[in-house]
Amino acid sequence: MRRVDLRWFLVVALLLAAFLAGGALVGPRLLPRPELLPSPEEPLSPEGSRAGDDVELYPYSTITAIAERVGPAVVGIATREPAYDWFYGVYEREGVGSGIIFDPAGYILTNDHVVGGARRITVTLADGRQVPGRLIGTDPGTDLAVVKISASGLTPAVLGDSTNLRVGELAVAIGNPLGLEFQRSVTAGIISAVNRTIETDDGKVLENLIQTDAPINPGNSGGPLLNARGEVIGINTAKAQAAEGMGFAIPVSLARPVVEELMAHGRVLRPWLGVYTAEVNREISAYFDLKVTAGIAVLDVYRGSPAARAGIRPGDVILKVAGQPVRTLPEFTSALARHKVGERIALDVDRRGKRLAITVLLAPRPNE
Repeated sequence: MRRVDLRWFLVVALLLAAFLAGGALVGPRLLPRPELLPSPEEPLSPEGSRAGDDVELYPYSTITAIAERVGPAVVGIATREPAYDWFYGVYEREGVGSGIIFDPAGYILTNDHVVGGARRITVTLADGRQVPGRLIGTDPGTDLAVVKISASGLTPAVLGDSTNLRVGELAVAIGNPLGLEFQRSVTAGIISAVNRTIETDDGKVLENLIQTDAPINPGNSGGPLLNARGEVIGINTAKAQAAEGMGFAIPVSLARPVVEELMAHGRVLRPWLGVYTAEVNREISAYFDLKVTAGIAVLDVYRGSPAARAGIRPGDVILKVAGQPVRTLPEFTSALARHKVGERIALDVDRRGKRLAITVLLAPRPNE
């Protein structure tokens, strides 16, 4: 029998151990080298990203750049408005919120609930100047308002596009939480959801909102929600009181036409049909002896309204607005909102089992 030299086993064992040790280092060597990571001080390009890079891959350095770029356009808004207390009587109530300069001429976008009804508006700029603000217009329906100031050297923010937001995108909020003592505080998170509907404390229903987990607190109202390019994609408006990490912003694409009308007319002219309605249910069906099980039931018609002039009657059921089926009140309201004052629209109506096509000329709401 041939003898085996044990020295060969020793050599093989040592080589195997070295190979295994080297293999354990493969994982760490796959990480980017420090010199390849972005510098936190590296600014964004004018287009909002570094050359050749996707700005969303580098959120921390991006947030710094956003804060430096957009911070000067964020303002504090202090208001005084008349109020009444049963013990003290009539007094002036103070309020505080945020706003964003969107035009170098001094136009500021904010919330209606920040400045609506205010007797006096004071705007605090990033450089510490305090200037009086003049209310250009307000729209309670969307909780938006425009304020004008007269000041030089203003730096406006860029209004972006909120129509194609993706869940998970970077979202940065800048505002004045808890008052001007903490002005221009920066918080960051992501877009948590889109097209949210909420009911505010005063009973208003706000639709198509952006949901974000970027912390939004009292005083942030009216401030901007920004994307990774530092563009305004929303106006912060509300926070869910019963939960953490649930803030809501009005999409800037919804705000644009409202702002245009406020600057042109000081108000938003919304189309009015002039009917008192409810969703079809068992009780309404029995009362009017309806022949349909779904739709928008007309309970009453305002005298002299577009609906009255078109011949719509109580007991009619609106099935479609301009060809769009409507089964719920939000669907009905949204369908009307897509049209303008002075426009003629076709309504598909059921009248005790008979289908009618009725054309209505929309008018502005009487209180507007």
